[in-house]
Amino acid sequence: MLTIIRKNQQFLMTVVVVLTIVSFIWLYNRTNLTQVGNNDVVKIYGRVIQRAEIDRQARGYQLSLALGLTDFIRDLGGLGASEEVSLSNYILNLFIVQHQSEELGIRPTDDAVANAIKSLPALQTDGGFDPAKYALFVQEQLTPRGFTERQLEDVVRDSLKVHALRRIITSPVAVSEEEVRVAARIYQPVTEQVLRFDQEKFLKDAAVSTNEISAFYEKNKASLKMGESRSISFVVFQLPSAQQKLTGKERTSALQKLADDAVLAGKSIRSGLNQGMDFFKLAEKSLLHPQKVASVQRDGSQRGKDSGLPPAVVAGAFRMQKAGDVSDIIEDGNSFYIIAVDEIAPARQLELAEVAGKISSLLKSEKAAKAALEAASKSLDQIRASLKSGKPFAEAVKLAGVKTQLLKDISPADPKLTQEELALASASLSLKEGDLGQLQPAPWGAFALYLDKRTPLNETQWKEHQATLAKKLVGNNQTLIFQEWLNQSRGAAQIKMLRQQRGGGA
Repeated sequence: MLTIIRKNQQFLMTVVVVLTIVSFIWLYNRTNLTQVGNNDVVKIYGRVIQRAEIDRQARGYQLSLALGLTDFIRDLGGLGASEEVSLSNYILNLFIVQHQSEELGIRPTDDAVANAIKSLPALQTDGGFDPAKYALFVQEQLTPRGFTERQLEDVVRDSLKVHALRRIITSPVAVSEEEVRVAARIYQPVTEQVLRFDQEKFLKDAAVSTNEISAFYEKNKASLKMGESRSISFVVFQLPSAQQKLTGKERTSALQKLADDAVLAGKSIRSGLNQGMDFFKLAEKSLLHPQKVASVQRDGSQRGKDSGLPPAVVAGAFRMQKAGDVSDIIEDGNSFYIIAVDEIAPARQLELAEVAGKISSLLKSEKAAKAALEAASKSLDQIRASLKSGKPFAEAVKLAGVKTQLLKDISPADPKLTQEELALASASLSLKEGDLGQLQPAPWGAFALYLDKRTPLNETQWKEHQATLAKKLVGNNQTLIFQEWLNQSRGAAQIKMLRQQRGGGA
């Protein structure tokens, strides 16, 4: 144990094995889980990894998130859009890092680990290590999750290994002044002509036959279904607005009183239900102001629109098994809910008549978009030919019958730009003055840009942005190189799943 961190803080903890389900979602597909043995799970670098070690690394992932080790998690691919893929990348890449660190003799010392823990923002006050915060973190974050202080040290030690490996692997990375100047275009105002090609005018000529609608329906029938819906009643116990700003013990006391009220109301409602009474009427009788919502989908929508229900209420309603079920107390922020399922409408296949209108609109939009792109491509080819023959841009677009929109002195880095202006300004970054860009898609059709002018940065502006841009470019390149190194290391690791047939066969 590290005495510098743990002085006077010896805790006897019960180690709880958690995340058993998610601990192996990273092993390529779930169907194999039924074949994985109780202990041996995967072989990597010729070493057999057992389930207990997988579980430990999964717990380390959660601890890393709690500690705010975002750079460490990101380097291991653990901050993706999918939680499953993120955990997969984190665990697999961590095994790679641990092996490669040992091969390269990277072994952070206890003092280095202690200093790293002391420097974590979550454990500091006014820029210095706060032992009280550390003790509170152990009590509130480690113990309830079944973590130990040893696991905290292991996670921080691994983060130091990643940092050291990244520094070694990416040390040769550098960027030239030319590369930085190209990146600096984001700060340079541009004047550009936007050639807009709207698909709206092509919609009126886009005809869709009943045969096309029927063919689309038959081809996509499997996905054209109405999901299960539930009609629910619920009551809410919410902190008054005057109490919602309370903090500390006062807030805890107010929430506890509210929870006690909800528990008492729940017991009264259940007692009435056991006597055959109706949830809604019981709630009304108790002056709980019940609400009733019909046909709520699992995603919280109602007849194609947002129902406005809190996600906790929707999730609670869909956790119950059958109509007539009543939930336990569900806490959500400043509120507590009791939910009853009134009716369950099972998922069903949508009939052609129910979706014909939407299919027709979709097919018309697709035809209009295709026609707009074809017309735009022909116009751009004509304009390019005119420019190549020496005609000025204004004359070339006039001959092609294309109207342009002038955008003057806009910078891609300007925070005041609208979303559309930002997209149009950013699309010019790869262009030189006098260039006509390629056709690009847009929500309303397509567009192309002609760059009239890019205003150069003066020396003061260049010095202001040069260092920041260079650092960012180096960081981006280092990330790409480190990820490529991880990918190549995965191949060298010869990862192999270990399977057992049911019944204990090999």
